[in-house]
Amino acid sequence: MTLRAKQILAVALGVVVAAVMVVLGLWQMSRFQLSVIDIAAQRAAEPPVALAPAVHEDGSIDDVYGRRVTASGTYLPDYEEVVGTTKPRVVTLMRLDDGRHLAVVRGTVAPGVEPPAPPTGRQDILGVFLASDNVEHHADGESPGGAVRVQTLAQTWPSPLVAGYVTLDASLAGEQGLAPAEAALPEQKGTSMHQGYALQWWVFAAASIAFGIFTARQLRVSDEQRRARLAERRRALAEAGNEVVVGQADDTARP
Repeated sequence: MTLRAKQILAVALGVVVAAVMVVLGLWQMSRFQLSVIDIAAQRAAEPPVALAPAVHEDGSIDDVYGRRVTASGTYLPDYEEVVGTTKPRVVTLMRLDDGRHLAVVRGTVAPGVEPPAPPTGRQDILGVFLASDNVEHHADGESPGGAVRVQTLAQTWPSPLVAGYVTLDASLAGEQGLAPAEAALPEQKGTSMHQGYALQWWVFAAASIAFGIFTARQLRVSDEQRRARLAERRRALAEAGNEVVVGQADDTARP
């Protein structure tokens, strides 16, 4: 096998091994993403909890974001916003039984359609409790459902306003003549083990390519050294042969 063929084989083998490791890294990352989704979905699927006891007088809130909660109160139709473009969400204020206020995403309407009025009287609601939407990722025009920014609503809506909002379950949205709004579940921390394994596989992949290139260079160096040794040996043999010839000539020239 020629030197060139050996070098190509070494690099190709490194690339093949690296490709396998990249695929394994991607698989580990997919496992991490699944773990994140599973955590968020499992959290939303847990039995609902009462929201009022989880919201303290100082405004702090227990770990109920992303969970289904229950609350009771009366809608205030004078405080209502429609946010979003292609899938506008209807956000209506509810005065809870304890006097505090809560933003409720009752559902969605078609663009340009006037939303139906909220039901009157005391209502029991069930839905996913979420934190105020991130402006960067849910800005109007970028997100079809717009952004529910509790901090902005608090400037014109009655206080105290709970630092979060509830997206009603599909059944309750339907009862109010609205299409259900999708609750954007918060990102949860997945199993960091999968991220670590993915990083390790990608480091190994880079190392495999580097090793293949290193091996190809070493093959060239070894070949050059072998050629140099052969050339040196041939020179030595040639010099030794010349000495023999000279010696024989000297013996012939003697009387």
